[in-house]
Amino acid sequence: MYWIALLALTLLGAFCRGQHETQDQNQPQPAHSVAKLPWDEAKLSEHLKVLTAEAHPMGSQRQSELAAYLKSQAEAIGLEVTAETFTVQVPDPTVTAASSMMQKSTLDLALTNVYAKLTVPERSCLILLSSHYDSKRLEGRVSLGANDSGSSSAALLEIMRSLASIKTELTCSIMAVWFDGEEAYLPEWGDGQTRHPAAQIDHLYGSRHLADQLTACQGKLCAPASWGSLELRAMIHLDMIGAEGVRLSRDTNSDSALMKKAVDLDKALYGGRLYGQSRSFPIEDDHLPFAERGLPTLDLINFENLSTWHTDQDTLSSLSLQSIKDVSQLAMALILDSP
Repeated sequence: MYWIALLALTLLGAFCRGQHETQDQNQPQPAHSVAKLPWDEAKLSEHLKVLTAEAHPMGSQRQSELAAYLKSQAEAIGLEVTAETFTVQVPDPTVTAASSMMQKSTLDLALTNVYAKLTVPERSCLILLSSHYDSKRLEGRVSLGANDSGSSSAALLEIMRSLASIKTELTCSIMAVWFDGEEAYLPEWGDGQTRHPAAQIDHLYGSRHLADQLTACQGKLCAPASWGSLELRAMIHLDMIGAEGVRLSRDTNSDSALMKKAVDLDKALYGGRLYGQSRSFPIEDDHLPFAERGLPTLDLINFENLSTWHTDQDTLSSLSLQSIKDVSQLAMALILDSP
């Protein structure tokens, strides 16, 4: 009887160990390591102060200065950085239907996308990690864009600094992208198409510009030739991530597999706090032109807390450094979890 009991205990122990190991294998492994990556809160605060010092809508002098700032900071990390300036036509706010027969209905603006590549040797794939960095142009008011562009743009610099410390462990090279011209030049998102003589899309200028440059390659989607025509695996976009108690929206325009992975990683990292009981609905953001090209995309955005959105209250004092860090770590876990 003693040997029978001993054998039973041995088998039970082996079964329990097997169950435990299986459960561990089922857990998203990046959640166990992402918290150990370096994170410089002082540098993050420094970036936020620069990005929120004054309004910087697309086409403004301040926006050009911020493009130069982002470029210099990314170079200081050791990334391969380029700034692409291009011209877009935006609806002229002074033109009405009555005056459109007498004058041009659009304005020419020079915009700049900033690209910063973390090259992983002997990897032929590329993941896009992006933010927009323009603030909303308001009539008669000023928006500093602290949450709506500042939070994600500053986070992107620190994410790239963290990933650079472990680049040999990454499965793909990473291209950080700061898009210009995400915001509509007219007051509302759809005004360019529905209320202005120009009858044009008036938003996502920088992301549409880059998405148009993607190429088809052997049945897949590749980066522009100037980037080395690397195969694109995914795009993770960050926007409006700095509100206190940030709650990420379940965007139905994002890739469903990436969204599920994000929710699972949130459970492993934060017990599901970031997504919680958030609603599912479609969000139009800089990831959309890439999703329309067939690239798996994910928009990490809090589009349910809109108390400061497009107002003069979107200031540095409204931000939570902890919220920015939490969403940034989720983004890094997604990258570490990429095949």
